[in-house]
Amino acid sequence: MGDKPMQMCPECSTNNKDAARFCVKCGAPLRKLRGQGTVLYGRYRLERVLGCGGMGAVYLATDLRLNLKVAVKENLDASPESQKQFETEANILAKLRHPNLPRVQDFFIADGRQYLVMDFIAGESLEEIVRKRGPLPPNEAVKWLTQVMEAVQYLHSQNPPIIHRDIKPANIKLGADGRAYLVDFGIAKILRAGSRTQAGARAVTPGYSPPEQYGTAPTDQRSDIYALGATFYFAVTGRVPPEAIERVTGKTDKLIPPRSINPLIPANLEQVILKAMRVNREERFSSVQEMMVALQGGIQTPFARPSQSSQPQPSQQQQKLPSLPTPLRPPLPENFRLASSWLRLFAFALDFLVWSATAWILTLGYAFLLSAVGRVDFWWVWRQVEQRHLFANILIWGFPIYRAFAHALTDQTIGKAMVGLKVVTKNGSPCGLWRALGREIALFFSLLPCCMGLIWVAFDPYKQGWHDLVAGTFVVQETEQGK
Repeated sequence: MGDKPMQMCPECSTNNKDAARFCVKCGAPLRKLRGQGTVLYGRYRLERVLGCGGMGAVYLATDLRLNLKVAVKENLDASPESQKQFETEANILAKLRHPNLPRVQDFFIADGRQYLVMDFIAGESLEEIVRKRGPLPPNEAVKWLTQVMEAVQYLHSQNPPIIHRDIKPANIKLGADGRAYLVDFGIAKILRAGSRTQAGARAVTPGYSPPEQYGTAPTDQRSDIYALGATFYFAVTGRVPPEAIERVTGKTDKLIPPRSINPLIPANLEQVILKAMRVNREERFSSVQEMMVALQGGIQTPFARPSQSSQPQPSQQQQKLPSLPTPLRPPLPENFRLASSWLRLFAFALDFLVWSATAWILTLGYAFLLSAVGRVDFWWVWRQVEQRHLFANILIWGFPIYRAFAHALTDQTIGKAMVGLKVVTKNGSPCGLWRALGREIALFFSLLPCCMGLIWVAFDPYKQGWHDLVAGTFVVQETEQGK
């Protein structure tokens, strides 16, 4: 097969000597992968590493016979359980034909290693896209994941049903052809009556695997429904859900409703996600078809194409995907920790005390200066200062000026600095002088109608008073990531 005494780096695909332990280019630990340019089975020339996990690696290769790019999956685990599961995966995929699933083209064994040749799906994974762009707009998430749900429904409709058991954002590829592909059937299971999961297939993905996949009960179609709900959760919030087994044991907080993280999520979509992610599988949707019907009940988006398991009615096919209105306040970066109302009020009180002391010092200093320059009695000057209400004027009019310039120059006043708060824009940048001045003007008008502008803060999910809303600023707590 023309094997060379070389091995590719799992991180950068650089060729290294076969005896090397670390990559000469990036220093990553080597895994005894095949060398770049190796021709397997006399047909598949390996180009680079697409991914490498604990039990296997996936290479980008060229099919020399057909001159096509393909993905070659290699099983690195020589245990009998893993070898049997890999062969099961090949048998599963070889029989499947669905536009949102990769096709198996070949399966062979070389030098004691198993190989699976599949369609190469160009494009990024859903996980990579959300990490780069942030949470997807709900209608876009529904568009992509409806295609995935069609593929899962197709798997579940087989006889016997096929359970994927590893649905997650990293296993969903968004191709340049406008399709979403569900990939990696490494721990898939053919559901037969009375069967239990093989020991070699009990892998879990924290955040996406349901409780029963940890061994608490046999897995079935509802296990994939939990993973679909968790994938939806990540797509529209940008956050990985808490691990299911920790939700069961009470080691973590309850699942945070998606709309508490991203208020732009429709209520119906939130309900679908929460029902799909119920810890008790009896409370989940009974089928993917039922989940799709519930999803379409509130978010009118057509299926990408008629699935082989169900045909939408003509009226559904003619429905158009509505465009969501451009949000006035888009979701905030994940590293933002919005300050609580009581902490902001406490900082405001500290600032008022600090400025009161400053106003008193300025008033006394002015009186002493006039007394010294005019060579008149200090108490006579002080009475003149009192009559002109100098202290009150400095206190009232100087306070917003002090706050505006402090926010513009340092993002925080003395009071905010003492409790670890600062004022920033929605992308974390300094607010600037004009925003700071506009914020104080808005605060002044907020105070007029019985402080309603400040009371608003207690109910607003972004904890913005009217002055923050006008200026487009947010008060956040300083974190190690945000400093």
